[in-house]
Amino acid sequence: MVEFARLSGGETVLEVGAGTGNFLNLFQRAARRLVGVDLTPAMLYEARRQWPDMELIVADGARLPLESSSVELVATAQTLHHIWEPLPVLKEMRRVMASEGKLLVVDQVATERFEEAVMMNKLETVRDPSHASSRPPSALRTLLRVAGLDIAAEKLVDEEGRLSQWMSPQEFPAARIEKVRDFIDEHGPTTGMDFRRDGDDYVFTRLRFMALARSH
Repeated sequence: MVEFARLSGGETVLEVGAGTGNFLNLFQRAARRLVGVDLTPAMLYEARRQWPDMELIVADGARLPLESSSVELVATAQTLHHIWEPLPVLKEMRRVMASEGKLLVVDQVATERFEEAVMMNKLETVRDPSHASSRPPSALRTLLRVAGLDIAAEKLVDEEGRLSQWMSPQEFPAARIEKVRDFIDEHGPTTGMDFRRDGDDYVFTRLRFMALARSH
């Protein structure tokens, strides 16, 4: 991820939707300053416990408490699919991005087939009610362009997963896991996630979109 972001060393890195700080920490050795913003104080409390050197701020991504043109790399990872209207967040990220800075987006995506995107989002919502929308890559490209950004580098990554890891019994109630299993049994082939049985488990494929963008 650090290589993809093309850091030269000594930059400030801001993550919007930092959660517990795991993604932001990837840049620890390459960056001079790490700043994390999240709406959830409990998540940032955990981040502060693990990474005491990070600067952590409780704030809305659409109203960042940072000066304009002050950050060399502004990032968001696995956050946009939790936001119904991501454009104001992307515009705000662009506002705080330095004139020669970069914006990094990493998020899960649906396929370009409308019907598969609909069914994937239904499954995601059964799994996690905070899910808003996994968009196809073309939609994220459009959002970046409308936010005033040009994509300098892009990558689509196929990632194989297992249901038993995606929905660990330590994290999810048994009733919800069962609902997801029932959904996959009935609708799995229509989600574009290539679900395959493996004993009592399911193996599936997910697409992750990575884009590095600059201002127009």
